[in-house]
Amino acid sequence: MYGRIKHHLKHNLWNSNNTILFVGYQAPGTLGRKIVEGAKKVKIFGEEIAVNAKIEYIEGYSGHADQEWLLNFIYSFINKPKQIILVHGEREAQNELKEKIQEEAKIPVTIPKYGEIYNVENEKVSFDGRLELESIKRIRRVEIVNKVKMLKDEMNDMEEILKTDILTEEVKDDEINSITLKLKEIEKLIVSIIE
Repeated sequence: MYGRIKHHLKHNLWNSNNTILFVGYQAPGTLGRKIVEGAKKVKIFGEEIAVNAKIEYIEGYSGHADQEWLLNFIYSFINKPKQIILVHGEREAQNELKEKIQEEAKIPVTIPKYGEIYNVENEKVSFDGRLELESIKRIRRVEIVNKVKMLKDEMNDMEEILKTDILTEEVKDDEINSITLKLKEIEKLIVSIIE
């Protein structure tokens, strides 16, 4: 979740008069997933927040309802696919969908592992091996750079949120002190990564 969303959650989760509606997939380990799974308290911007709001969830992709939709999509083809490669979703959901497709639509399904290469040519899918270790290392390095960009975007969001909140007189001194300490912790972490 991005800063603006976290900001709204921080200011609304604690209130039992509020309803928070999650639409779509919440990845494992994310704040959204913790809330949807019933966490009573969560940490947002380093602060522990009680989850008192009513939590509602509209299931999105990778859920059982969407498995039926995906099967209907497969059946809608005049010429059924010869092979399906599943690359989206959690492994457990992928395996369930693979079994359903193979049993009901009678189409072979492949779930590639990280780094595997497949060739799709003339309606045939063939395994061409795995990426070399150096290529996998390169991809992971690019992922790190992309993650840093995402964090930078979240920091920009946080800056805008803090400008709005801190420059009002409603913010108490102890909140300002708490934010200052948290920012010092973030700064130390960033410096330790760069060193």
